[in-house]
Formats: sequence, structure tokens, C-alpha cells
Amino acid sequence: MASRFLGAGYTAYGEALDRGEARDLVQQGLGWRDTPREIAEAADVVFTSVPNDDVLESLASGPDGILAGLTESNIWVDVSTVSPRASSEVAKRVQAQGAAMLDARCREAFPRCKPER
Repeated sequence: MASRFLGAGYTAYGEALDRGEARDLVQQGLGWRDTPREIAEAADVVFTSVPNDDVLESLASGPDGILAGLTESNIWVDVSTVSPRASSEVAKRVQAQGAAMLDARCREAFPRCKPER
């Protein structure tokens, strides 16, 4: 996702547990940040795409989490494969801070397709 934003001329920020995993993106112009909080402080719109509820909660919470860096001018777009419960709980915390959250999660967003026989 970040590569597409950078390729289209947008400013993008990111972080990872291992900076080496983002080396190619940094070379493309990604603004490296050390924590999710720093990303929220730098960006107007924050995108997340994580594999489960626990990872979403860890990115959101704590002194270096996304919630710690959000302000009323931020929008958080979550396209993660998380449960409706986890998404709703995080969205309530985002809204309590005056920011906005768009739930665009992948799981259960669309009915599953069945092959024709």
C-alpha cells in the first residue's frame, strides 16, 4: 500500500519491527518513524492493515501507540482482518479523542463467494 502511495506522489510514513523489512520503501521515499505514535503525529490519515485483533490492539495502545498520537484532525483507516468487536472497540476510543476512524476491515466485509458447479 505504501509503495502505491509513494508511486502516486503522496507522502507516506511507516514503521516495522525490523527496519530492514522497509528498506525498499525508505529508498522510495517512505518517511521512517520509530513508533505508531510518531506516524499518527506526522500523518493526516493513518492506514493500518494487520492480521488479527491482538496486533491491532498493540498498535493502538500504550504511550507509543496510534491513539497516543491522534488529534482531532486525524483520520484512521483500518483495513485489517480483525473481528467486528475489536474494530468497534478501537473506533470508540478514536472517537473519544475527537478523531475519526473508517472501518474498512477485510474480514466479513463481503459475503464469501461460492464457486459455481
